[in-house]
Amino acid sequence: MASGTEILGTFKEQPADPVTSEAALHLSCTDMLQHWRRVSLSSDFLAKYYSFYFPYREKAKGRISREAAENSISFVLNELIENTAKYSNTADTAVRVRVLLLERTIQLEVSNAVTAALAEVFRASMREVLAGDTEALYISKLEANLQGARSDSGLGFLTLINDYQIQLGFKFEKTGNDICRITVQASMNCEEA
Repeated sequence: MASGTEILGTFKEQPADPVTSEAALHLSCTDMLQHWRRVSLSSDFLAKYYSFYFPYREKAKGRISREAAENSISFVLNELIENTAKYSNTADTAVRVRVLLLERTIQLEVSNAVTAALAEVFRASMREVLAGDTEALYISKLEANLQGARSDSGLGFLTLINDYQIQLGFKFEKTGNDICRITVQASMNCEEA
């Protein structure tokens, strides 16, 4: 990406459905790295809050249950926030988290600033994740990790796709000479599979 903006996967600038609820957090990756527990506290808080929009298991006809919603939202957000905290490598330490509850989906977004070089490595990894058989790629990446391959394998994103049926979208925005803001958007279905 020489300049401007690039989108990969399923990224929606504007939600198709009406927004029932929206929450946003502005965090510092420095704070999260110094106190790693803040990552799970943030994701658990938002997951608990949004779980109350869902019915108890006994009454969850056609929708995911409150317990399933809380567990899924927490896991997905935790994975996304951890990645932004770990890979933010610029003077701009802001990590933005946004949750939108829509009619049929929950849209989770995180964004952070990285160097253009790191953005290019991440972009290539996500192209691979989005391009093919995610189950086979997961096994291949897992085997490579067991043999000591690099840790930025995309296994977390593959887990989100394979185990949580998450639709992923990525927005890469050049914001300076060597800076790129990456927004990761994860859409989770609220209806029972």
